[in-house]
Amino acid sequence: MIRTPVNIVAGAPAARNTLIERLIDARPGWARFTPAGCPCCSGRVETQIGLARLLRAAGPGRVLLELADEQHLATLQRALGDWPLSRHVEPGRVIRLPEDSAIAPEALGA
Repeated sequence: MIRTPVNIVAGAPAARNTLIERLIDARPGWARFTPAGCPCCSGRVETQIGLARLLRAAGPGRVLLELADEQHLATLQRALGDWPLSRHVEPGRVIRLPEDSAIAPEALGA
């Protein structure tokens, strides 16, 4: 089974939007996923369902998952590595803003 790479993009909303739009413009087969609420705590199930639906519907080559608050980063990374998501996603590099604002798609394994 081929697993879809998922990169978590953490940082200020304006910087996230700019970076994600630039990366998706460079790689049209990539997708953006914005969880509703906290993606690892109260919204964990919604995050799993939403991400699964995106993978089924769009079949993206990579997903850029937005995270507003890095305090939940470790828990979100564990959630991506847990079953059932672990069967379908491959957790990738965390993109931290502003330090990674100039990252190129190639740096993510594109």
